[in-house]
Amino acid sequence: MKCTRYFLGSSSPTGFKTNFNSLISDTGYYTYIIKGGPGTGKSTLMKRIEKAFPDEDKEIYFCSSDPDSYDAVILKESKVILVDGTSPHCFDCDYPGAVQCILDLGRFWDTIRLREQKDSIVSATTDYLQYHLRCRRFIAAMAAIISDTLHIVSPAINTVKLDNFIGRLSKKLFPKKTAGEGNTYYKQLSSISPNGYITNIPDDNTVYLLDDSHMAGSDYFLRKLASDLTGKGYDIEVSLCNVQNEENYEHLRVPELSIVFLTSTIINNLTLPVKKPVNFLRFYDKNIIHEKKSRLKFNASAVKNLQNEAVCSLKNAKESHDKLEKYYTEAVEFGGIDELVNVLVSDIKSIS
Repeated sequence: MKCTRYFLGSSSPTGFKTNFNSLISDTGYYTYIIKGGPGTGKSTLMKRIEKAFPDEDKEIYFCSSDPDSYDAVILKESKVILVDGTSPHCFDCDYPGAVQCILDLGRFWDTIRLREQKDSIVSATTDYLQYHLRCRRFIAAMAAIISDTLHIVSPAINTVKLDNFIGRLSKKLFPKKTAGEGNTYYKQLSSISPNGYITNIPDDNTVYLLDDSHMAGSDYFLRKLASDLTGKGYDIEVSLCNVQNEENYEHLRVPELSIVFLTSTIINNLTLPVKKPVNFLRFYDKNIIHEKKSRLKFNASAVKNLQNEAVCSLKNAKESHDKLEKYYTEAVEFGGIDELVNVLVSDIKSIS
C-alpha cells in the first residue's frame, strides 16, 4: 500500500488556491463532496473511511489551515474520492448522482442549539475571516518583494549552461518511452500553514534537492524538465509556489519512477539529508548577483519577516476556528455519522 500526501491547496495573494476541481471532474472516479460546518466530523469521517481500506494505494490531502485535518482522500483502486466541499474550497457536482454526490453532515446537528449560540458563532467566524484576510495581505506583500527578486536574478541565469545540465540529467534518468505525450497534474506538496511553511516529502521516492535561494533558476529548470518529461511520455506532478504572483514551479514529481525534485528557497528553507544538493548559484552570472547583493539580502530578510507575520495570522485564525468547532461539536449527533460511515464503506465496496 502506497500513501502519497499533499495539501488540497494553499493561501495565495488573491485567496485560497486549489487545482482539485480537475480531479472531481474526472468521470473515472466517484466523488463524495462533504458539506458541513466546522467540527461536524468531515475530517474524522474521511480518516475512518481511509482506515477501512488499509490495503489500497491512496492519496491524502491535508488542510493547510490545520495540517492535522484531512481535506480529501482518494482511494486509487476503488476509484473513489472524498473531499471537504465547504469554504474556502467550495465544490459542487458536475454530474449529480452519476459521478458525484453531496454528503450533508448538517442533517446531524441540532439547529436550535446552534441558533442559541448565534452571537458567539458570528463573532468567532468574523475573527477567523479577518485573520485570513490579514494573512493574505502579508502574502501579497511577500509576493511583491519576491517579484522584485525574480526581476533582478532572471536575466542573470546562464541558460546555455543550465540547458546543458538539464539535457544530461534527463538523458541519464529518463529514457524515452514508446507511449505518446505525457500528462501534467498540479498537486500541492507545500503550503504556508499555522506551523510554518510545510512540505510533504513523498515516501520511498528518490529525492533531488535544488538549492536555489533566488528561485528563478530552479523554476526555469523544472519547467524545461517538465516539458522534456511529458514529451518523452511521462506523466508528471507539478507543485506550484502559490505565495508568488508568478506561480513558479516549486517541486516536480515523476510518480512512475518514484523520483521527485524539491527546491530549497528563501520561502521554504528546505533541508534534507540528500547526498548532493544541486547548487544553483553556479547557473547565475556572479557579477550581476554581486552587484545586487544588498538589495537581494534586504528582500530575503523582508520576505522572512512577512512570512512570520502570515504564519502568526494563520495561528490566530486556527484559534478562532477551534472555538467554532467547539460550538458545532457540542451540537452534532455523532451516532448518525457512525451509521453514515458504515453505509459509505458498503457503498464504496459496491462501486469498486
